[in-house]
Formats: sequence, structure tokens, C-alpha cells
Amino acid sequence: MPRITVFILCAACVGGCANPAREAAFRHEEVAIYEARQQAAVHCEPGVDCEAAWALARAFIKAHSVTRIVRADDMAIETALPHSFGFVYLAASKGQADDGRTLIRLKAMCRGMYDTAGEAGLLYSTCAHSIVAIEAEFHAWMAARP
Repeated sequence: MPRITVFILCAACVGGCANPAREAAFRHEEVAIYEARQQAAVHCEPGVDCEAAWALARAFIKAHSVTRIVRADDMAIETALPHSFGFVYLAASKGQADDGRTLIRLKAMCRGMYDTAGEAGLLYSTCAHSIVAIEAEFHAWMAARP
């Protein structure tokens, strides 16, 4: 009986220490996602420049999403929700920025990243790293446009 009590106390202590560390990691990854999302946006001048940038955004999404494109028009490009958890799916939107130019934004999402309460899900860290990487790659992809 004393062994069980000691085991339970040790487990409770370890669990108590893990929560603040896990919470700190969650907050750090949320900041990284926010910063990556800010970088996954490009401005373009209306007309040919934006049409070329929008076509490039569509090509990026087609090449990098695990699911197919289900919507593509002048304002949005969206891919289907993946059947499995832990896979990134993508969307892009096009709208007017405050300065009058057009703004194209990529949004990477990952199924299973958050639980039903909005807290970090089981795949949060995996998803966060994938999202940051793909949004950084989008920034580089778009910066290389002619």
C-alpha cells in the first residue's frame, strides 16, 4: 500500500511540473504561428501583378496541401479538410489592404491541433511546426515571383 501512495504522489508532482512547461511551450508556439501568419501575406498592385501573384498562390496551395482544392475564385482558394488528424490544409484569401493595394494571405490549418475547448490538442506541437514551416515557405515562394 505505501508503494502505491508514493507512486501516486510522484505522478502528481511530475504532472504538476509538466503543466507550466507545457503551457509555456504552447504560448511560444502560438507566437511563432502568429508571426509566421503575418509573414505569409503579400501585397500586389491591382491588375496583372495581382493576377500573377494569385496564380502563384494557387500553384503553391496545389503543390503543398495534402488535400485537393475545393474552391478557387477571385477572392479565395480553399482545400478540403483532411480525413486524418495532423495534416495541414490550406486556404488563401485576397482582399484590399489599408493602403489601397491588394493583400493575398495564406492560412495553414491542421486538423487535431486544438481540442474542443480550444486548448492544445494531442497533435498541437506537430501541427504548429508544420504550419510555421509551410507559411515560411509560402513567403519565400511568393518573394521569388518575377
